Amino acid sequence: MRRLALLIVMFATPALAEDAPVLEQDVIAAPGAVALYLQGLGLAELGQRHKDPLLVLAAARLMHGLSLRDTPRRPDGADEAASDPALAPALAPALAAVRMTVPDAVALLTVARGLDVGDNYADLTDMLAREVPPQPHVLRASASTLAPGASETWTLPFYGGTHAELAVVGDGSSNLDLLVLSADQTQICQDGGSADRAYCGFVLRENGDVTITVSNAGAAPGNYLLLTE
Repeated sequence: MRRLALLIVMFATPALAEDAPVLEQDVIAAPGAVALYLQGLGLAELGQRHKDPLLVLAAARLMHGLSLRDTPRRPDGADEAASDPALAPALAPALAAVRMTVPDAVALLTVARGLDVGDNYADLTDMLAREVPPQPHVLRASASTLAPGASETWTLPFYGGTHAELAVVGDGSSNLDLLVLSADQTQICQDGGSADRAYCGFVLRENGDVTITVSNAGAAPGNYLLLTE
């Protein structure tokens, strides 16, 4: 009987906390500011490629109220002195190269006006220009550059129980891959596509560090921004 009771207790006892998953799988979150920013960039590129002012206006609307703030973060093992952009002129070209490829909403409205040859959407453009964003969001952006075949890892803290986002945005010169792991090496996201942009959204069960590995799978140096909220 004692053996039977022990078996019942073993199977009825919940798993230990250390065996619990590090990710909260049941949370359904709407796209956050990082996701909206990337969607806006994609729409803007599509609109400019097809010379469609309406698509560019849609991109401007998505990105309205979103802005980037240069944040002095560096990959693991990087020179600490380089954490201050004023002390790291070598990073300035990387930052400038990516900044040129990531226009804000105001710049996109100007692009849309240029594409709208017949002024068909002039009223809509003016309305968007006057619109006040209900809740502005500032995304933290950290610049870096990778040689062909090189990789680097960032370790950043995130709060548990809330939807977290991060993204890699390149300057279009290379192919950047993304791998995101939790502190216990659980894979959170992986993107090995041919583009130089990648997104990862997740919810940790508890506060913890996340390791973000960016790899340059292309044949040319790749400049990029690491974006977080």
